Amino acid sequence: MDEVTKRKGGRGWKGTARAAVKAAVAVVVLVAVGRHVAATWRDLKTKGGLPRVDPGWATAGVALYLVGLSAFAVVFWRILARSPSPVGLGAAWRAYLISHLGKYVPGKAMVVVMRAGLVAPSGARPATAAFATFYETLVMMAAGGLIAAAGGAFGDLPGVPVGLGRYGSLQVAPGLLGLALGLAFLVVVEPHVFPRLAVTASLPFPNVGREALPRFSYPFLIEGLIWSAVGWAVLGLSLWAVVRSMSPEGVPFSLWPALTAGVALATVAGFVVALPGGLGVREWVLMTTLEPVVGADRAVLSALALRLAWVVGEVLAALALGPWRPSGARAT
Repeated sequence: MDEVTKRKGGRGWKGTARAAVKAAVAVVVLVAVGRHVAATWRDLKTKGGLPRVDPGWATAGVALYLVGLSAFAVVFWRILARSPSPVGLGAAWRAYLISHLGKYVPGKAMVVVMRAGLVAPSGARPATAAFATFYETLVMMAAGGLIAAAGGAFGDLPGVPVGLGRYGSLQVAPGLLGLALGLAFLVVVEPHVFPRLAVTASLPFPNVGREALPRFSYPFLIEGLIWSAVGWAVLGLSLWAVVRSMSPEGVPFSLWPALTAGVALATVAGFVVALPGGLGVREWVLMTTLEPVVGADRAVLSALALRLAWVVGEVLAALALGPWRPSGARAT
């Protein structure tokens, strides 16, 4: 067998293996998303089902969610731009939106696997993409906690019970809880702290070291927090639109700051608790914070309807962006 034939055979074997891995990941993600949607639908039926929904406002809620995610995607792209293997905005945006489906797979690692795999054909190093994913997520959560703390000043939100094991639970003000979570994440993404943590975490892996890290700085951290704050503000609008879709009498726009604080706190709390997509925890915190704002019954339905609207948005984004190959991407 000549050398050319050997190389072709090697490429064929590797191509088949990559296709098999991609197919396996797709099956795992689709099953996880399907189970997630089914569980949400069962919960809605248990609570009496969705009331009559205005399709225009519901569609707006889905669209605003994707706009909010796009603001976070800019942070991911900007991190990669400061790394040894930058990629275009289109490639980073596509990878960011599609990879959100991975959060429904237990363990939270599938998001990293999917995002790194999706930007690799555009030239990003998988290790760098993984570091960028972690950093963007932590900055997003830091901003979310601070947004929850600031937004709590615009509404009389009830205390969130925090479990203390056999000692019962403690009612903590949402603003205080958000501030604590935001500051904790902010410490982790401090420009001198995160690189050390990242290098320490990468020690067990070969050929992954400080050279794979993007360049971090205080101005860049502030930039990331600003873009993330924009994302949270738009997610608050998404929640407002979803609530509005189930409220024929209308929902005052003045509730937007309180809704933004509620959805930010609920999402950050759901991230801290190791459940797929924050399943259950996010709804519980969101219902607790929404009840005095929109009423008990509507708070329950709004929390479940929001989860359904967001997963619909993620599926639609993946279907639309999956076939698209960004400029400069290599065939795999």
